[in-house]
Amino acid sequence: MKIEVKNISKKYQDREVLKDVSFTIEKGTICGLFGMNGVGKSTLMKIIYGIEIPDKGQVLFEGHGKTSNIGALIEQPPIYSNLSAFDNLKTKALLYDIPNNQIKDVLKRVGLDSTDKKHAGKFSVGMKQRLGIGMAILTQPKFIILDEPINGLDPDGVIEFLNLLKSLKKQGVTILISSHQLHEIGRIVDQVIILDKGHVVYDKIQSNYKDIEEIFFNVMKGESFI
Repeated sequence: MKIEVKNISKKYQDREVLKDVSFTIEKGTICGLFGMNGVGKSTLMKIIYGIEIPDKGQVLFEGHGKTSNIGALIEQPPIYSNLSAFDNLKTKALLYDIPNNQIKDVLKRVGLDSTDKKHAGKFSVGMKQRLGIGMAILTQPKFIILDEPINGLDPDGVIEFLNLLKSLKKQGVTILISSHQLHEIGRIVDQVIILDKGHVVYDKIQSNYKDIEEIFFNVMKGESFI
């Protein structure tokens, strides 16, 4: 799914969070959205997902203004503490008529297939994050938005997660991901977008692996870095 963000602006009271933000994410690519805290990344992701309304601009999905085929993990995973991982996914699966074998497959892909009936309220931070990722991919969306998805994951979990994203990409899924862990996410992104003070200050396609940390800090220092 191709995503076009066109001239998005958003203000909260007197503070302009996003200022005429535009970029395009091509189908089947992984786009990294980076920036310091408070520059508008989460707000932009919420607007793209459709849970925030911009003051100006629009988001197009394959040229259309709306789509239901999006998965997302934004901020805290939406989980029920008194339910198991399976039953958490089941609550969403019932809305989409998703069979149990698909739920089990998702649990396996995010490394939660051995949690049995353990309540999600007793999960570690990393396990809750895995469950949130499972919720995001359960409906087999063509576009996924992930805000800080590797927070709380141990090194093995990070590697498994990156492999999952690469697998989704091979299936033609488009992914927008935000993270402060630049080195890890930099291994897999095809496109790098950097926000600063509500503006896009960097937007480039990666033809091969580059050090995202070096790019980021050079951009933040105001240097022209290609």
